[in-house]
This record gives sequence, structure tokens and C-alpha cells, in this order.
Amino acid sequence: MTLKTEKTPSTRAMMWTILLASLVLMPQFAVMPAIDVIATEVFPERSLQSIQTAMSLNAMLSVVGGVASAVLIRYGLMSKKGAVMSGFTIMALAGLTAIFLNTQFWHLGLLSVFVGIGMGTCIPNLQSIMFDNFDEKMRRFMSGTFSAFLNIGGIAASLIGGFLIAIVWYGGYLTTLPALLSALAVFMFLPKDKKIKPGGTNNRAKLPGGVYYHTLLIFLFATLHIVAAMNLSTHLAAGGIGDASTAGIATSVMLVGGVCAGFLFQKITKYLHDHTITAAFFLLFLGFTIFNLFPTSLAMSMAAMVMFGIALNLLMPQCIFNVSNMTEPSNSSTATMFILCIAPGLGNFLSPVIITNLTYALGGDSTRFRYQFTGVICLVVAAAVFIRNVRHSKRVKAA
Repeated sequence: MTLKTEKTPSTRAMMWTILLASLVLMPQFAVMPAIDVIATEVFPERSLQSIQTAMSLNAMLSVVGGVASAVLIRYGLMSKKGAVMSGFTIMALAGLTAIFLNTQFWHLGLLSVFVGIGMGTCIPNLQSIMFDNFDEKMRRFMSGTFSAFLNIGGIAASLIGGFLIAIVWYGGYLTTLPALLSALAVFMFLPKDKKIKPGGTNNRAKLPGGVYYHTLLIFLFATLHIVAAMNLSTHLAAGGIGDASTAGIATSVMLVGGVCAGFLFQKITKYLHDHTITAAFFLLFLGFTIFNLFPTSLAMSMAAMVMFGIALNLLMPQCIFNVSNMTEPSNSSTATMFILCIAPGLGNFLSPVIITNLTYALGGDSTRFRYQFTGVICLVVAAAVFIRNVRHSKRVKAA
């Protein structure tokens, strides 16, 4: 892409709108600390697996939201800006609904539906707008900074969510209400994008193979990474070192690591390049191993969470930046839908179905076993990605 970003007031307004609007895009960290409370006090008749699956429905529904918005945009029925506004509004419905519907197990699933569709509609299209309006240098900067702001919002969500959950179990969902302010900011400050006219050649632009490769990487990462937060409150309770509030604090600590990695992303990738992805998976392995070896140490658990935060905010910006260099405005919505909706959505949804059930069959309720089992998989993936990158570099040099 040859687009060059001019530093004008409208460009700066667009940049800050994207960054500030992103502060409400991690509501999952506000609701995760409630898992142990829901399992033991609210719906004790339900298994841990069923509760985790219900709460991870938002991941599956984010795929639905992403695909639906991408199709509507592709055929000129909706603009990217309109999709982002709709996403924030739908997300806020979760908070409004939670106030009135919070006594039945199906209510938990309904809240996940609003969160999932809202996130899936909003996140990829907000990133697509960023792809379309900024040049390569600005996209690299925004990839890391956007990630940092996501984590700053996640920190606030997890702290506020942990506090509210101590009052009412659905308190974490109330943190979605500020999404209405983000929708208003998008309406006021983001530029109108032209609706893609159906039937044109650009409308049939194919995605590069690299998009699918990065989609696979993000899917694997999401499947493995979510295991940490999904089982955190249970793990801390089993070790006698915390409860839902502690899990909220630990999640905030993870996000602090993510903020640091996001702001330092440009400097880190200057040296690691695509090995940044390998490093991210290896950090997951280290974090899960620490959980297994030090189950009664709160300090070591916090250190592990920092590693998870750094890993997430190394891999995602790197994948996003790589994909941004492969796409054009005609297919950027579809590309971001794959890497920011389908990949993480399916990964987060299938994680408890696969990891929790498999480790339960092999090691019972032990979160230590679950964490180490997941860590070994992370190490295998890190090795595979490293070998692939080395071979790719040799082919490039030979050419």
C-alpha cells in the first residue's frame, strides 16, 4: 500500500478516536473472575465445563458478528463506520440486559450473545478503518499502541469487574455500558468510508495465503492463551491464595504486561521480526510451567500472568501488522474478520471444549495438570513456528 499518512487535525482525531474507543473492547476480562462464584454460588448444579462454555459463547458469536458485518460491507449494505457503531451499541446491550435478566442459566448465555456479536462486529472493522487510512509506518505504530490501549481498558474492566462481581455475580457485564460513549465518538470523529459497490473487480479480490497462515497462528494462540484466565479463579482458590477479586487483580497484572509490550512493540520487533511470534508462544509455555511448579505462590502466579500479557501483545500486533501489509481496502474487512473474529473467536470458544474436557479426562480437576499440558503444546507450536521461519528466511536469501 502506498498510502501516506498526513499529520492533520482530522488524522489525529481519527487516531485518538480509535485508541480511546478501544478502551471498552475487552469485557471478557471483567467477567472471567466470576467463574468460580458462578460455579459455587449461583449455578452450583452446573458443571465447570458447562459454565465455561456458556461464558465463552461470546467468542463463537464474535465470529457470527464478524462474518455478518464483513458480508454486509462487501456487498455495499453497510459501511465500516456503521458496523463499528453497531458493534459498540450491541455490546452495551449486555450491560443493560444484565440488570433485568440475571437469575437463570440461559441469561448467562444471552449476555454472552450480546458481548460476542458486539465485539465481532466492532473490532475487525475498527482495525480495517485503521488499515485503510494509515501508511505502513503509522500502522506499525498503531498496531502496538492499539494493543496497549486495549490492555489499559482491560485493566480497568478487570478491576471494576472484580469489585462489582463481589456485589452481584453479573457485575462484570455492567462494564460494557461505556461502549455507548465509544459509539458516539465513532459517529462524531471517524471519517465516512465509501460503501463497496457490489459486482466490481475489487469486490472479488482474493486474500493472500499469508492471511490464512496468520489466521491459524492466532487460532492456536487463542485456544491456548485463554486457558490461563478461564481457570485462574479456580486455580487460585485451589491453592488457597485468592478468590474472584484476586483473579481480577491477577488479570489486571497480566494486562499491565500487555500495556508495556504494546508501547515497546516497535522496539521489540525491530530485533525479533517474525521471531516475535515464536517468542510469544514460548512465553506462554513459561507462564503455564510457573503455574504448575508454584501453585501456592501468589507472587509467582502474578509473574506468570505478566508473561501471558506480554505474549498476547507481541503476537497479535505482529500478526495484525503483517496482514495489513498484505491487504488493500477492498479486502481488508474480510482479512481482519479472519484474524480478529474467526481465529480468536473459534479459539476461545473451542478451548474449554477441547482443553478442559481433555485434561479433565487425563488429569481430573487439577488445574496444575491442565496448565502444564497446555504449556507443552505451546512449546511444540513455538518450535514449529521457529523452524518454519528459519526455512523461509533461507528460501528468501537463496532467491
